[in-house]
Amino acid sequence: MRLKDMSSSKWVGIALYIGSMLLLMEWVLPLGQVTDTGGTHLFIIYIVFCFVISLIQLPMWIAPFIKLAGLMFLLNYIFYEPSFFSLAWLGELLVDLQLSTQALLGQSWIELTPVFRTLLFLILLWMMSYLLYYWFVVVKRPFSFVLLTFVYVTALDTFTLYDGNVAIVRVFIFSVLILILANLNRIVDQEKIKVPSSRTMAKWIAPMAIVVFISAAIGFAAPKFEPQWPDPVSFIQAAGQNGFGSGEGSGGVNRVGYGEHDDRLGGGFIMDDTTVFYATATSPRYWKVETKDEYTGHGWVRSDEGTPTTNESGHFPHISDYGESVERNETEAELQFIEPGHLNKIPYLYGTETVGTTVDGVSFYYNHTTGELASIINEEQDLVEEGYSLEAGRPDFPRNEMREVSVEYEESEEMPDRYLQLPDDLPERVSNLAEEIVSDVDENRYDYARAIESYFEDSGFEYATSDVAIPSDDEDYVDQFLFDTQRGYCDNYSTSMVVMLRSLDIPARWAKGFTGGERAFQQDVFPGEGSNVFEVQNNNAHSWVEVYFPEVGWVPFEPTVGFDNQANFSTGESIDDILDGDTNEDDPLEAPENDDQSDLDDLLDEGNESEEDGAVGSGGQDSNFNLLHLFAITIGTLLTIWLIYMYRSKIVASWKNQKLKRKPSAKTITNSYQFILKLLEREGYQFQSGETLREYAYNVDRMLGNKQMTELTQYYERFVYREEDLISEVDQFYQTWRQLTKQILSK
Repeated sequence: MRLKDMSSSKWVGIALYIGSMLLLMEWVLPLGQVTDTGGTHLFIIYIVFCFVISLIQLPMWIAPFIKLAGLMFLLNYIFYEPSFFSLAWLGELLVDLQLSTQALLGQSWIELTPVFRTLLFLILLWMMSYLLYYWFVVVKRPFSFVLLTFVYVTALDTFTLYDGNVAIVRVFIFSVLILILANLNRIVDQEKIKVPSSRTMAKWIAPMAIVVFISAAIGFAAPKFEPQWPDPVSFIQAAGQNGFGSGEGSGGVNRVGYGEHDDRLGGGFIMDDTTVFYATATSPRYWKVETKDEYTGHGWVRSDEGTPTTNESGHFPHISDYGESVERNETEAELQFIEPGHLNKIPYLYGTETVGTTVDGVSFYYNHTTGELASIINEEQDLVEEGYSLEAGRPDFPRNEMREVSVEYEESEEMPDRYLQLPDDLPERVSNLAEEIVSDVDENRYDYARAIESYFEDSGFEYATSDVAIPSDDEDYVDQFLFDTQRGYCDNYSTSMVVMLRSLDIPARWAKGFTGGERAFQQDVFPGEGSNVFEVQNNNAHSWVEVYFPEVGWVPFEPTVGFDNQANFSTGESIDDILDGDTNEDDPLEAPENDDQSDLDDLLDEGNESEEDGAVGSGGQDSNFNLLHLFAITIGTLLTIWLIYMYRSKIVASWKNQKLKRKPSAKTITNSYQFILKLLEREGYQFQSGETLREYAYNVDRMLGNKQMTELTQYYERFVYREEDLISEVDQFYQTWRQLTKQILSK
């Protein structure tokens, strides 16, 4: 988009455009403090880059490509190691776009990659440079954006940690100067005042600028009254803790995160992106904190607090108490807590055997009954600031062996009865639904668990964090979710699955902790770990299900819609046995229909770290090829539409040019003349009230520096109004029209 010199000073337009750029920067500067966005200075650089490209008035066919090149260079600089001038980084970019496109189509918003999010934000900044040009320079109405900027800065200053004292002064100065220039520009246009010279404009503007700066300085330095209204943040925080709403079944509002009390579940929550800890891992894995065993009808409590085992070495082999059939893959992890809040236990991976820290005098305890791992400092349970290291043997759970476990609980399993406990007043339709879900499934514990796990997504249950009901005293939490609302979050899904499994006489328990988090590319906690660092926030607080299998152990399942089980499953057999055909014919390798993949596929993928690390390309070469074609077609289509839109006037002019040349008539001459009027109006040459056509033509010629509009108007009046026969002069009309059109379009 070019800054066209319409009927006002070009330098005033440039000044307004620069003012809009400074206001836009005020929107970006706070992001580094109020969000987890890093490198905000790079976004500032890109804003300046886009505005400069517009100011230097490059041709329309080249400016967008330069801005796109700048965008791609910035993405390469932030996220990729290969050089911008190599093709390797482009392949990595397409892989990231493929992952995000799949997540976008699947509405898995939290799985969008940082690259894709940054790309969208840069495109937004690019589009804002065009939008602000229209607001500030074309229509000269900057007040809306000025007001929004004031509201934005004051809201951040009120409700976040951002200190907007200096920012609000900057916005005030920029805004007043912008409004002065815009109003002056509008008066010059409306009153037909001759645009003054730059020196005269400076004499007009300088006193006003001095007054603005002095007023701002006095306002900033002058003493101020104490706040007259109470702080709204305190009220909101209190409401977030105590809950909004009243009445039975109304959903309270809580803040998401780890908490100790689960005896009354239900109600919505508000998101909290506070970072709890950073962790190193090769792939995202669930971080377990504890389990609970007794369901009350409204939530979870413990029937047995257990007896913790304490030692100073931090070695607890019975954390990962799995059978010999469970293959183990050794891995290590590190934790660094940032703002743990109410969390005073150590989250750990499945298969953890050892926990340690660099701090002296710290001992550890593990409670086998509750699954809690904690550190003891000065005889008190607490977390060390220096963080922890973990050693784990990541388990691969054998499907074939789990399918051999009968559904009913047997006393030989030596599993406490508390993992089969259910309230006496549990509605019968809950157990009836469980039996209905597994009615067409092979009768074994694993397939029963998988059937219930997939039931919620197959039946259209909705994942939601707001407007989630709380059951009244005479309602059951699970019954309400399964049959009335079918809307909720992880606590609803995991509790319902445990209850239905127990109604089928299958031992199960409720587990809670955190999901794996998101990769943290911009962090200083583990500088040498690259992309193997994950940021775990309060938003990642989660609950899931554990089912007991004899000779295997407690196996995690994930029933929540939109979440995937991050545990590893395999057939439990070696590849050699499968290829030699020595497996028992009565124990086929084919998984039941409700499995996501065949056992053979899982076995062939076993140990493939590229899949575990989230490496893309799992769709095969064809999926990448199709995505590349789709991306190219989309970009080509958008580029074609954009070119047609940007050059629509020239395209229409060329078409009318040919039509006027081939078929001169009253209609074609009228259409051609009307087209000239539209072009002039779009360039700022508008009819004034009471102005005749000849007067308008005279004023246009005076501004264009020729007499072509007057000549064209005379031909038009003679041919259309007087109906004179001007066939012999059509060529001259055509030449004048063509020259005038070319001059206007070249402005």
